[in-house]
Amino acid sequence: MITKIEKLFSEGDTYLKEAKGMFYAQDEKQGPATCNCCEAIKRYLDAYEIALFNQLEPSQNYHVVLHTIAQKDPDFKQFTEKVYEVKCFKEESKKDPESFFLYDDEIDDVLKDVLRVRNYIAQKVDLGKEFMEEFSENSFMAI
Repeated sequence: MITKIEKLFSEGDTYLKEAKGMFYAQDEKQGPATCNCCEAIKRYLDAYEIALFNQLEPSQNYHVVLHTIAQKDPDFKQFTEKVYEVKCFKEESKKDPESFFLYDDEIDDVLKDVLRVRNYIAQKVDLGKEFMEEFSENSFMAI
């Protein structure tokens, strides 16, 4: 039986895979790809919040979620800036989708940042081996 945390990770992984495909398939898909990266991070954060606080219903407010997580895991603060950066890209892409553009190095950074958040949380919530190996740094980035 799949747990709520595993379900959230599966959803986040789906968003992340779709984002990578959108980024590299067509430039005009950068806005939706950035939104998918943000959705992936949100699923991972929700999973971590549930793991840390048991039955807590995840908040929709990123500031609250990041603050709440940092109360129990101060080391997670290292990801706060990157989470906000991805969220800002999403908001920019929605404000002006026609002129929104990320350079290749920015795309790589966004994907790697989401992946780092994902892998940190996956390790902390002690997901099974299949979740830890789902995105090894090399195979995911090489596709």
